[in-house]
Amino acid sequence: MMLKKNFLWALHLFIILLSGCSKKSVVSSSSSEYKEDLSSVRPRFDYVEPTVTERAAPVSTPKTSTAPKGNVDKPLYVNKRLETVLDTLAKHNKSIRYANGFRIQIYVGNVRQEADDAKSYVYQAFPDLNPYVSYTQPTYRVKVGDFMYRTDAEQYLELIRERYSSAVILADRVDIKRSLLVNPTAESN
Repeated sequence: MMLKKNFLWALHLFIILLSGCSKKSVVSSSSSEYKEDLSSVRPRFDYVEPTVTERAAPVSTPKTSTAPKGNVDKPLYVNKRLETVLDTLAKHNKSIRYANGFRIQIYVGNVRQEADDAKSYVYQAFPDLNPYVSYTQPTYRVKVGDFMYRTDAEQYLELIRERYSSAVILADRVDIKRSLLVNPTAESN
């Protein structure tokens, strides 16, 4: 039993040594350009000139009727149904007033006068932004703007930080109509 294990172990060792002594093929990297002729495997297409056949002119003249055909009503029916569905979707979309967006919080504190000052600053410096003052006892918060995209808010944040260095961008529910009125490229006075 022991002899059999030793024999198998020796056989494995011999195979490993034999595979290590085999000739290695090294890929030459002397040319940095890959060259291979693939023309033998490319598909080949033969160009066939299209033939034009002349038709004989009809003996009778075609009849033109002004009466609508019965099949014309069916596509109109589909179009009418499609229009009603689209109108329903448009009414639903118009009824959506708020969406997820961003606002810039410029003031958080306990002093009402400072919150009012921040609000008046926004009215004067950024007339296209709407300030929102909220009070949760004992804290006042002043947030400005209705931004759909964070990048728009970041442009205003740089300008607001000149006066309010602690201003931050927060995710909030914003009024869609007001967000369309915000001009992110506008500069302050």
